[in-house]
Amino acid sequence: MATTVFTIVRIKDYFLVWLCFVLAAAFFGSATIAQETDSETALSDAESVDLEESPLDDGIMRAYVIPVQTQIGKPTLFAIRAGIKEAISAKADVVLLDMDTPGGELGVTLEIMKILDRFPGKTVTYVSGDAISAGAIIASVTQEIYFEGKATIGSAEPVSGAGQDIDESMKRKVLGFMKSKLRAYTNEYRYRSEVISAMVDPEVELKIDEKIISPKGELLNINAEEAIQLYGDPPEPLLGHGIHDSADDVIKALAGLETIERMDYHVSWSLELANWLMYINPILLGIGGLLLFTEFKTPGFGIFGISGLMCLAIVFFGHNVAGLSGNEPFLIFLLGAALVFIELFFMPGAMVMAIPGVLLMLGSLFWGMADIWPSDTANYEFTLDVFLVPFYNIAGGAIVALVLILGLIKFMPDSFVWNHLVLSRSIAGTSRGSDEDSASGREGTLVGSEGVAVTDLYPSGEVEIEGYRYSAQLEVGTLDKGERIRVAKSGPFGLIVEKA
Repeated sequence: MATTVFTIVRIKDYFLVWLCFVLAAAFFGSATIAQETDSETALSDAESVDLEESPLDDGIMRAYVIPVQTQIGKPTLFAIRAGIKEAISAKADVVLLDMDTPGGELGVTLEIMKILDRFPGKTVTYVSGDAISAGAIIASVTQEIYFEGKATIGSAEPVSGAGQDIDESMKRKVLGFMKSKLRAYTNEYRYRSEVISAMVDPEVELKIDEKIISPKGELLNINAEEAIQLYGDPPEPLLGHGIHDSADDVIKALAGLETIERMDYHVSWSLELANWLMYINPILLGIGGLLLFTEFKTPGFGIFGISGLMCLAIVFFGHNVAGLSGNEPFLIFLLGAALVFIELFFMPGAMVMAIPGVLLMLGSLFWGMADIWPSDTANYEFTLDVFLVPFYNIAGGAIVALVLILGLIKFMPDSFVWNHLVLSRSIAGTSRGSDEDSASGREGTLVGSEGVAVTDLYPSGEVEIEGYRYSAQLEVGTLDKGERIRVAKSGPFGLIVEKA
């Protein structure tokens, strides 16, 4: 009867393993940001061809639209990074930022500037509402800026995170840095550097062709009509390249007679979630490691293993949404986990599957947390530095897991929770029918006792001593089911046994 119950439990455990994989894969796939491709014809009736099979000079202009419609923070960074990577992979000709924002974080803005500079095609901003503060700075580093008729841009003076003025010395440092950075990005445009300087520094007077556009002491703000005014000889627009009613009209103007293939990046709730997950990566990795360690120290497979794998799946989910990795690292992780489980359940002790499985899982974690770009990305060079952040995250997770494991070993074995979550599993189905607590309390008195292995010990498994089943582990070697054992000592996760 006990053997039958144990067999049923193991069958149930196998089912839970694969159910865990299915649920994790479904969660990971469904919560990622949806991306949708729409095709439309501009001024040509030519047929749109398949994106992946189309050459770059096939008469199709591929435009990738990324919305920037909220306050600029980490979620915006995630969206633009993921969108630019997708646009590069899709061989898009144009990336268009559909912008209506009150501004946001300076540090994030600088990161977005670097990311936009990596796109090999044309970058365009369409100001559909307002491009204030950080929005104005981001728009200024795109190659062309277009406006909706009532749109405005300006007021980019740096302030503190709470929206308050910063002290004068810090302000001078920040303004000096920002102006230098903006000159590096905007010098090819005749007036853009001066215009943005007047937007970030109220002490800058903007005067062109003897006309004072922004007097000293005021931050520059301009509307769509003012942005496209022509100055100089030959005449050039102050900042904008045109006024259009919609992003579609901008794309049509850019395409000319070419067929348009538009791709949209759709922002979802998962961006905000990913922002929080990125902060707690080491904690999730540590908890996942602790749960998997506990699972391997207990017979069968159940809640600890499922929970540990879900923690690691959430780590992959966060980095996927943040635009750091695609689905490939997660699939590699699942392959590694499958190899480990094949080793544990079907060929324990051989290590033929376990070692490559563990290496695949560890490698996929590094890959999934590294900011790796497509090979044809402009202004990007792959170096091993991209693995520094993953190394810090995994090292932090290892430290968290080690601390938790040491605490578990020290405090948990004698606790009510441990007895009911772990030890009760190892004594389930006893032949004498005594209560579980009395059986678990006997472990410390069994040193020197003999029994029989009721499962293979490779090196962990179950033994039966005086009618009770216990979780047991060999210190060296392996032992087949049915062989006699002797208890050497009592460990924190069960008995330490040897061949009798």
